[in-house]
Amino acid sequence: MFKTKTTLLCFLLVAVIFMDPSSSTATDNYIYAICSPAKFSPASSYETNLNSLLSSFFSSTVLRRYENFTVPNGSGMKQERGVTVYGLFQCRGDLDPTSCSTCVSSAVAQVRTLCSYSYSGYLQMDSCIVRYDNVSFFGVEDKTLNLKKCGQVIGFDDQYALTRVNDVISSLGSGGGAYRTGGNGDIQGVAQCTEDLSPSQCQDCLSDAIERLRSDCGMAQGGYVYLSKCYARFSVGGSHARQTPPYYSTPNFEGKKDNKDDKSVQKTLAIIIGIVTLIILLVVFLAFIGKQCRKLQDDKCCK
Repeated sequence: MFKTKTTLLCFLLVAVIFMDPSSSTATDNYIYAICSPAKFSPASSYETNLNSLLSSFFSSTVLRRYENFTVPNGSGMKQERGVTVYGLFQCRGDLDPTSCSTCVSSAVAQVRTLCSYSYSGYLQMDSCIVRYDNVSFFGVEDKTLNLKKCGQVIGFDDQYALTRVNDVISSLGSGGGAYRTGGNGDIQGVAQCTEDLSPSQCQDCLSDAIERLRSDCGMAQGGYVYLSKCYARFSVGGSHARQTPPYYSTPNFEGKKDNKDDKSVQKTLAIIIGIVTLIILLVVFLAFIGKQCRKLQDDKCCK
């Protein structure tokens, strides 16, 4: 019995030590979230309409990469002023229906947690976004800077790399449509606006994001600029310009949360679990040694 318990504890300890807290089976990466400080009441009409809205996202991803919804007042619930919910989801322009559905499902689950009872929530993943509000934002151009990060600076002596970065950013600016890609060798870029904007609004938003990317990150190995209604990003050696540059510092945004904090918490938790497990294993081992010593003493007394 003791051998079985000890083996089990050893296995648990090994599992904790070799566990990678940052690993995940998710098909997409969380970037940031914005939640309103204003909260709605539980079991209210707004909560009912919000649940209906978020549920509508799932079924729609099978048919399209973008859709917006307006859910009217609920009935049979406690009434609140302004209970209509406006929301949209959008996937990256190259995603297939399965990948789009997976990304949106993950985003919805996270925005429910991060923006619990908030009147508005905005969650950006690497490949999709979900957003809702109690005020309509459809067709409203908004170039507010939500997040910007740049990678390590490229040296002035590496003109070849600097030229390729400039070519990629320029190709995003000269492209057309709501979704744009560009590449030069191992440098890849992507830009996209939300499809509730008109073509002229989309162009204006993307031009702003791309120009910010050029001016702030044009000499870096990677970078991204996320505005409220569009984004532009590029990276070296990354498919679809993955969202994480080689190096960045995390700025403090009120209401915005970065996945770096989540990973730190996971690593801390794993360390704590490992220490606790080690202590338990040590206590069991010492108890076993004490038991054996007492047994030897009893045997000597009997002789």
